[in-house]
Order: sequence, then structure tokens, then C-alpha cells
Amino acid sequence: MFDREAVRRQLAGGSGVLEWIARDHKIPTIEVLKLLPEEDRIILSSPPVGEILAELSGWGEVMIIVQTPSIVAEIVSALPHATVGRGYYNFHDQTPFGGHLKEDACHHIACVERLFGERRSLSVVFYDQAGESIFKIFVRRDEHRALLAEQVKHFDALKARFKQLQG
Repeated sequence: MFDREAVRRQLAGGSGVLEWIARDHKIPTIEVLKLLPEEDRIILSSPPVGEILAELSGWGEVMIIVQTPSIVAEIVSALPHATVGRGYYNFHDQTPFGGHLKEDACHHIACVERLFGERRSLSVVFYDQAGESIFKIFVRRDEHRALLAEQVKHFDALKARFKQLQG
């Protein structure tokens, strides 16, 4: 068992990376996500991964983040259209991002809207069976650090779709 109120206090400060808070409390990251206010997150269990990947591939250049305890890798790229083969979603387009995601690896996908520091942050996060993030797709910012309006529209539409899928 963990101290939910201590986690909520850290989240309320707006500066904590979810994975770091989870590590501090020795819990899966998705448990921290669940403690965000409901209006700040929508979590789909058993999500339609292929459909969501296809939708995200139409957003243009996004910030793709892959985070481990040792590195936070940030890739600015369009998410390539994924083809399915040999049990993987395969990302092979002419973009900086490529690779393979096991078809059965993603157990949850979340739309997350929160303040990070003093700035609004919008992301779509893919979680594995253990409740840890596989990768994150962030709405990008312009040269003035404002969120890209077209991507905000895409995010809002996806968030509305998640609400419908939740039922």
C-alpha cells in the first residue's frame, strides 16, 4: 500500500514527472496517473492500439518521448504509419522515428492534460502490462512555447473519442 495523499500532494505541485513520483513511492506509473484529477486524464484499458496509432500518424511532427530510469529520449518526428507483421506494429516511413512495438505490449493508453511547471502539457501515453510507459506522444510547441493549435484540435478530438470508448 502507498500513501495516496502524499502522491496527490506531489502531483498538485505540478512539477513532478509521473515516472519519478512513481519511483519515489515504489508504485507503477499508471497508479500515479490514476490519482490525477479525472478531468486531466482518460485511461483506456484494452485500447484499439492500431486505430490510435493510425490517428496519431496524422498529427504531423510531434514530440515522441521514450523514458527509462536512465534516459529520457526525445524525438521530434511524425509518428510513422504502422504496419502489422510478425506480431509487431512496424514503424517504417521516411521519418526519424522507426522501430517495432509488440502487438500485445500495450495494455492501456491515456490522454493526459496537466500543468508541467507553469505550462499546459498534452500527451498520449502508451502503457505496458506492468503499468509503465512504453512511449509518449506530446503535442509540440511553437517558437513562442505555445502549443500548436492544430495538434491541440487533434488531441481534443482524440480525448473525446476516448470518452466515447470508455462508455
